Amino acid sequence: MKVIQNFLDSLKMESTKIAEIKNTIPKYMSDMEWYQDSEQSIVTDGRYDLKRFSKHEADTVYHVINVIREKYHKELRSMGFANESYPIKYKPRYVLWEILVQLYENSSEPIDMFACALAYEAKGALFREKALQKFEKSINYITPEFMQQFISYMPLNVYIKFSRLYESNHEYEKAILYTELGHKYGDRDNPYFDNRIAELKDKIKRNPKKREYNPSQKTLEFEEDVVNAAKYFIKETKLI
Repeated sequence: MKVIQNFLDSLKMESTKIAEIKNTIPKYMSDMEWYQDSEQSIVTDGRYDLKRFSKHEADTVYHVINVIREKYHKELRSMGFANESYPIKYKPRYVLWEILVQLYENSSEPIDMFACALAYEAKGALFREKALQKFEKSINYITPEFMQQFISYMPLNVYIKFSRLYESNHEYEKAILYTELGHKYGDRDNPYFDNRIAELKDKIKRNPKKREYNPSQKTLEFEEDVVNAAKYFIKETKLI
């Protein structure tokens, strides 16, 4: 009887803790005052031209970097890049995520590895494996309380993002795990979570064939230009 009571007490404590986290207002809000004008994007053949930047595009990158420098302590700066880059659109978004990766890719600090996981997730299918690798190396050290500090990456958002990433990688058990974790921080009555878990369990039974992602030559060239553009802005802003 005592064992059962202890178990029930632990569930109650967990529920109370989750409620407290959900009701905590994030400490770090993303800057939403900067206006981005898509008409000032330089494109070539309908694609963003990462070799040329308009003044507005460059100023957007500089603005975000200045916000990060002023708002975040050094030990949180990688998460600052993630938090502030999330709402940014168009060409500067690609550059900012790549700056984060170049600055923190080799860091062994869990916060930096976690931020890199977020960056790789945002960069798309080409970087899925790297996103999951960084996530698995860091997530045991990253608490929901820590995530709740950042408006762009509160627990529900993070857990569902990586649930989808695991699903894309055909790791359905892990996708279910992070959907269940996300459910704890979402609306308990929202049918989305139960429906998603049912769909994932069905995929486990069907075991669909995994298709390898083969990027086009244009995609690889685009990413090379992103890397070079990020190096330029890192040098210009003396981030290293």
